[in-house]
Amino acid sequence: MDTAKVLLIDDERALRRNLSVGLMQGGYETVPCPDGFSALNTLEMYTERGMPIDYVVTDIYLPDIDGLKLLKVIKSRYPDLPVFVMSGYGDESTPTIVEKESGNGYLDKPFTAEQLIQLLRGAKSPWGAVRITPEAALAAETQKELSSAYILLTLDDRRPYDEAYRTLYFMDKVLYCDAVIGDRHIVLLVQSSSPVEIVRWAQSDLMKVDGILSADIVEVIKPMISDATRSIIRTVENTLEKEKGLNDKQRRLGKSVSSYVMLEIEPEYFEDIYKRLYFMEDVVYCDATHGTYGIVLLIQSPTFDLIKKRVTEISRNIDGILKVKQYQIMNLLEM
Repeated sequence: MDTAKVLLIDDERALRRNLSVGLMQGGYETVPCPDGFSALNTLEMYTERGMPIDYVVTDIYLPDIDGLKLLKVIKSRYPDLPVFVMSGYGDESTPTIVEKESGNGYLDKPFTAEQLIQLLRGAKSPWGAVRITPEAALAAETQKELSSAYILLTLDDRRPYDEAYRTLYFMDKVLYCDAVIGDRHIVLLVQSSSPVEIVRWAQSDLMKVDGILSADIVEVIKPMISDATRSIIRTVENTLEKEKGLNDKQRRLGKSVSSYVMLEIEPEYFEDIYKRLYFMEDVVYCDATHGTYGIVLLIQSPTFDLIKKRVTEISRNIDGILKVKQYQIMNLLEM
């Protein structure tokens, strides 16, 4: 949660992708946008959700608004937010113009991610060590919502699975404990008071269980979606729940087989992907997550072949999905 966020605005998809990878390797989280309007909307949305942007990097030539005008708009609303400008068509006067408009730096294209990172390190985020706004902190305290995370476990093959499984199944904080087939052996869904508390518990109590070699934590977060999308999802969900009359546990305990599906996605496509998957047939859970995977699904179907078909359909037909990893949930007696 302490990773600094960079709002990257450019209409070249390849550039957004390449810089996003480079920034991620440098320890930054990138929020890419193709135009000025979507960037302003994203900036507002992240701020309202208590996850403010730390830095902005924008091209001058955008499809909807001049980047220098965008710089002026952002600085008028967020005067302390560092904004960097880039262009492949600048001249000797461009850096001076950027400085005059209170920009924090300028880069001529092409440039490397390392050069951009050097600029970012020379600027100070207006939020400092504070990663949440006072308003959002108050709202979180009022709601007192618990934090959740998936934990992907690798076990020692020389030890019997069932002993570790039984121990994990009854551990405090564990909601679900599923044996899976893949490059991990068990997937846990855990819940605690905060993400920090989950990490502490994993490093202490969880790693003391005999046979565990590694534990990868995939934090569940609130999906960063527009208010309109959120309202539509809430309306549809309330209607469907009344019709089905089933709670989550009843849905999981049906006579179907199940798989966890981890999706690595391009961040700018998140809302479109999330909307398409959330009410897709066979999808029981659709969780937004932080880190390598942007979305984690629980898919149920009569057979694993049908789940595989659904996963293939998702990966082929939805733009913005970079990588898909599937973990079949198995009864230990079948393993």
